[in-house]
Amino acid sequence: MTPEIKQRNDVRRVDLWAPFEGDSGECYVIGFDGVTEIRIVKRHGPLDWIPYVEVYRGDKLYAEIPQHSTLCVEFAK
Repeated sequence: MTPEIKQRNDVRRVDLWAPFEGDSGECYVIGFDGVTEIRIVKRHGPLDWIPYVEVYRGDKLYAEIPQHSTLCVEFAK
């Protein structure tokens, strides 16, 4: 049985496996490059739920990355 995915919105920084095309870097930090919020959410995958990291700039979703493609997720204190 798969453990329940804990959705959270206290992520401070996420380091990615690879940058997106045309993007300036591999790291998103709240307060830099317009990033206002980073959340962990669950998305329905082909067989089960998959944790994703959502990156927001302002109130718009800028990127969503499957959590297994991230190198590091840092949470706020």
